[in-house]
Amino acid sequence: MQTVLEIAEPHSVAQDFEGEIVALNLANGTYYSLRDLGAVIWRDLAAGHPVERLAAIAGESAVGAQPVLDFAAKATTEGLMRPASGAASPSEVPQLMAALAGGGALDLTFEVFVDMQTLILLDPVHEVDETKGWPIQPKDA
Repeated sequence: MQTVLEIAEPHSVAQDFEGEIVALNLANGTYYSLRDLGAVIWRDLAAGHPVERLAAIAGESAVGAQPVLDFAAKATTEGLMRPASGAASPSEVPQLMAALAGGGALDLTFEVFVDMQTLILLDPVHEVDETKGWPIQPKDA
């Protein structure tokens, strides 16, 4: 069985900033920096490449299969990705193949940041106080 993941929208969003993927879990206010092979694997997973295929590709390199499996598990556990339903098989070759063949950096960066959770969880459109303006942080936050 092949495990295909997708971005867990609408509670998860991601943007590519010149090779770095910045992902955000809107449900808990945590954001993530995915760089190097982490960004490559994210792009391949989001494109619909099965986890097992990427692990097999990495398994033939110095990286090994386990970091890819760990990455996919962490992306799922953190609420950034989820199993895809009815995903079509991608026609393009996984970017991971070129990244590993290119002999570049083999680092797989998956950083977690919680320093802005309160700010991210504020809803400035709905947390408006007519006398104080917005955004107003709820007293229980």
